[in-house]
Amino acid sequence: MNIQLIAGPIMGLIIGYITNSIAIKMLLRPYEAKYIGRFKIPFTPGLIPKEKGRIAETIGKVISGELLSSDTLRDTLLSDKLIGGIKNMVSGGIDRLKKSKHTLRQSLYEKTDKELVDNMASRMTADITGLIHDRLSKFNFGTEIAKKVITSTRDKYAESGSLRAVFAKMVDDNMINSMAEPLGKTIDRLVSENSEEIVGGALGGEVDRIMDTKLSALGERLDSEKPRLEQAAVDIYRRTIENDLPKILAVVDIAKIVEDKINGYDARMLEDLVFSVMKKELSAIVWLGALLGFIMGFANVLISL
Repeated sequence: MNIQLIAGPIMGLIIGYITNSIAIKMLLRPYEAKYIGRFKIPFTPGLIPKEKGRIAETIGKVISGELLSSDTLRDTLLSDKLIGGIKNMVSGGIDRLKKSKHTLRQSLYEKTDKELVDNMASRMTADITGLIHDRLSKFNFGTEIAKKVITSTRDKYAESGSLRAVFAKMVDDNMINSMAEPLGKTIDRLVSENSEEIVGGALGGEVDRIMDTKLSALGERLDSEKPRLEQAAVDIYRRTIENDLPKILAVVDIAKIVEDKINGYDARMLEDLVFSVMKKELSAIVWLGALLGFIMGFANVLISL
């Protein structure tokens, strides 16, 4: 009698443990379909390998629709913590500049190729020079300058009370326009011919001066503007997220990325992934089966008695 009381629950416990263990193993194993001749053995492959495509698609939709939806990402990216982090990045960057002993040129040399930095500086000078030269060449301001010079000269002598005043008062607006037009064309031509060389020389020295500026001096100048720069960085970041996040998510198909990633796992990798996430839960199911087997075995003994 006593042995029967013990044996029934113990057998129930063992059977519950084994059956649940096998059931969980059958979720993932075997990895491939098994055959006896042409007859496919039932429940092969395991449930998860068999339905991997559908599971991957469902997980992708859940992640993109719930976990990484546009609203969720926007709230996360615009949280106070991240906004504070951006301000700290700007502030920390300025503080590091103040402590630096290098020039801008030296700092760039350390971070990238020396030749690339020099080419970049030369290209910057050439691009800005070309832009200014182009604008000056198309502006045609020579006539207006000539008019102002002639008018100013006329007015100066007209008020002098000398003999020149008589001739100055004879220069009316029509005469000024007649003289200003050819003079203005000459000025425009000279500007067009010489502006690139003049502007290039001036900008070359300015670019070199900027490149050889101590980062500490730049940091000191920026320090007084730190609050404004922090807010500017936050405004740019916030505007980018609010305006462009939906466009980014429309291009980046998160659901498809997740689906392809899961489908790319082989069966063993998928098993490792599942057990790394649900090891405690699956183990609890096994022991729950053992407990239920023990209870059912004990209940069966009581009924039989």
